[in-house]
Amino acid sequence: MSREVRTLRGKIRPFNGATGDTGKVRIIVDDGVFTDAWQVIGFDVFPTNATGNDVQGLLSIDEGGLTGGFDAGDNRQIGWSFMYVGTDGGDSNSWIVPDHVVVRDLWLMNFGNHTMNYLIRVRRRVLNDDQAILALIQERSQDDL
Repeated sequence: MSREVRTLRGKIRPFNGATGDTGKVRIIVDDGVFTDAWQVIGFDVFPTNATGNDVQGLLSIDEGGLTGGFDAGDNRQIGWSFMYVGTDGGDSNSWIVPDHVVVRDLWLMNFGNHTMNYLIRVRRRVLNDDQAILALIQERSQDDL
């Protein structure tokens, strides 16, 4: 198994029908090699301004998992993060499903009302055929079956 770690970072605007911003972006694109996978080992979001903004980010292995907000019961959602920075302090937290692997796509959604910075750390995983098949099955939400 490879131990290669990469950092994915950038900004994402919130949904805005007037400007056409969708509030979502595909971060990792399926390369067609199902034994080549990534594991998210860190996920943080933070505002672009120092105070007065809250941001909420969601990671999903399927675009369909980006609807309805944070839902730990949806197997497609694998990471959740928020940060609030106000004049009286702030708070932040993030959660990542520890036993997932991203075989196909990784999507990010901005659920806040402000542009959001993101920092995602992923570790490359090389799977055998059996592991790859199991990972593909686990990518499906129980509601999809």
